[in-house]
Amino acid sequence: MRTTVVLTMVVLAAFAGAARAAGDPARLVDPLIGTGGNGHTFPGAAVPFGMVQFSPVTSQREPGGYRYGDRRIRGFALTRLSGAGCTNYGDLPLMPTTAPRSSVSTFDHRYEYAKPGEYDVSLGSGIAVTLTATPRSGLARFVFGAGARTGTVLVNAGGSANEVRTRLHVIGHSRVTGSTVARTFGGDCGTEFPSYTLYFAAVFSRPFGSFGTWHRNSGAFLTFDTAADRRVEVRVGVSFVSVADALLNLRTEQRGRSLEQIGAEARARWNEVLNKIQVDSGTPAQAQVFETALYHAFLHPNVASDVNGKYLGRDGTVRVARGYVRYTNFSGWDVYRTEIPLVALLVPARASDMIESLVADGRESGQLSKWLLATVETGMMVGDPSDAIIADAYAFGARRFEARVALQEMVDGATVPQVGPFHYPSSGPDGYVERPGLDLYAASGYVPFDHGEGMINGTAATTLEYATADSAIAQLAQELGDDTDFATFAQRAESWKSLFNPASGWIEPRRADGGFVPGLRAAAQTGYVEGNAAQYTWMVPHDLGTLLVAMGPRTRVLHKLDRFFAKLNAGPTRPYAWLGNEPSFGAPWAYLWLAAPWRTQAVVRRAVNNLFTADPTGLPGNDDLGALSSWYVWSALGFYPAIPGAAGLAVGSPLFPRATIALPNGRRLRIEAPAASARTPYVRSLRLDGSPYASTWLPLARVAGGGTLTFDLAKDPNRRWATGPGAAPPTLSPTS
Repeated sequence: MRTTVVLTMVVLAAFAGAARAAGDPARLVDPLIGTGGNGHTFPGAAVPFGMVQFSPVTSQREPGGYRYGDRRIRGFALTRLSGAGCTNYGDLPLMPTTAPRSSVSTFDHRYEYAKPGEYDVSLGSGIAVTLTATPRSGLARFVFGAGARTGTVLVNAGGSANEVRTRLHVIGHSRVTGSTVARTFGGDCGTEFPSYTLYFAAVFSRPFGSFGTWHRNSGAFLTFDTAADRRVEVRVGVSFVSVADALLNLRTEQRGRSLEQIGAEARARWNEVLNKIQVDSGTPAQAQVFETALYHAFLHPNVASDVNGKYLGRDGTVRVARGYVRYTNFSGWDVYRTEIPLVALLVPARASDMIESLVADGRESGQLSKWLLATVETGMMVGDPSDAIIADAYAFGARRFEARVALQEMVDGATVPQVGPFHYPSSGPDGYVERPGLDLYAASGYVPFDHGEGMINGTAATTLEYATADSAIAQLAQELGDDTDFATFAQRAESWKSLFNPASGWIEPRRADGGFVPGLRAAAQTGYVEGNAAQYTWMVPHDLGTLLVAMGPRTRVLHKLDRFFAKLNAGPTRPYAWLGNEPSFGAPWAYLWLAAPWRTQAVVRRAVNNLFTADPTGLPGNDDLGALSSWYVWSALGFYPAIPGAAGLAVGSPLFPRATIALPNGRRLRIEAPAASARTPYVRSLRLDGSPYASTWLPLARVAGGGTLTFDLAKDPNRRWATGPGAAPPTLSPTS
């Protein structure tokens, strides 16, 4: 562990090659990437998918709790989401100080160190802070300055980002316990969101000499004699069930071990998952961006059950997870596109537990989740993303869950209209409806604008998401041999056609009388969610081939796509790509259905080269619990999970000369591209295990036993490769 560290790019470059050779990819990760701009990531200590994210707080108004440009730290909190767009968590900030009336200290990035499982900073107050974590607990070391005869630790239990009420108890002279109730998201994202309760138990390494509390026991200040011993350590366990379980989590996972031992274990946990993909021969900056993206992809979802298996269900009942670990923090609308397929491919056992968590939650509450956070459903965003999450996970190898039960829950949620208000977002458990407007969607084939807008967030966006979810149901049904549900939902997945306006060539919101909303232009946001007509039109991932044919002659559609990608990250108000946000994620691969794979290769490489960088502003948008970082990981490898629920990958071009993916069966998929570089995006030819491969679709079954993909890359495009009949990815529409 470190208390004072100065990092430079020169040092990074010197370490990069050695780190790869030594099998220590964690050494390349920079958790500060994304903490500036709109990335909203956090730099603190966590383990893969852990309940605890022990991280500095510069502002609770910042979704990641930390903004790189800030120069003051206000505490070190135990929980946080990575890359969310709304204020969240930030529970139980702890702050060491030598001035009890001051809960803030300056800091300097020159004396800050962030790596997987570890965070260190030397505060301007002269106090050195080191943080590390286990799945359900954190450990902090505060070393006070040589001149400090007394040191104080503030336990700000009421300092959560969206705190509602708090209970804190000082037990004896070395322990603080309690609970905090906080809203899942803040008012920066709309109306009042539901609340969760987090319990905590903090145990100090030595007795405090005196203490006091403030504001109805929402916080405590603990004073230590630091004249002879300048070090104070605190171990904190958390739980969604009880204080007793928080203490059990702490004792079971830390077992009295030192900070150095726990930190080493955290780093080993990270190396275990980061080594699932090994890349080599790229530049130091490319390696750093890639490993950090993979790191961000493994931060969420998060463990929700305690070491004894207990968890609090969405219905308010405490149960025991038997045979699986319970997970929460499913950012459904975001992660189904990229992150869930990646996690299922690399760590299918963990992904299976995640899906079993969703299925069990659906059984307990009566509805599948849309955006599950802590122990409650937030109702955030649109569509029915759990359908795609479950189908994705199954397609990419997560099979240890009740798949037939899951399918039945998916079918029920897509066919049985739920009673309740269709307000967005939900105001609590009774306000959540899995598919708002389902009766309208089933009757009309779309959610009518004049019947839903204002009650349903973005009727056109919602219709497209429902169509994608229906396609995912159809694919899982087909895999499980359910021909009836397959036929029903494959047909219903064509509902996007109801919103395609042949006069404009865009997907547009439509009224109940069948007319399109008049006066809409390509940049119109009416009827959409975080996007516009130009961006949402390409969001028909399961039926892109049919959509492109409906748009007209190939040359016209190619020109339309080329114009769209004149800007790569234009935001929601302009009719260009917004690759920093989910609706545009799949658009670069649309060229594959137009027999123009070289255009996909060019656009994706532009994005990889220009939108993702090795600095705090190195993410082009909210990371959304790893969704954006997962897009980068797939793209840098040369692939994309283009069709939710389909067991295959669209083929692009790899950034690295060599990459190896460790498959769960012990086999390896090797990606060889000797000429790969930032300036060689074009595929001249591709071989699979030595045989020519002339398709831009790679079924996972073809590489389930491992193998070698060899790309011949160049600076100039080959306009003939993978352009013949049958070379494009599939279109799943039954009538196409």
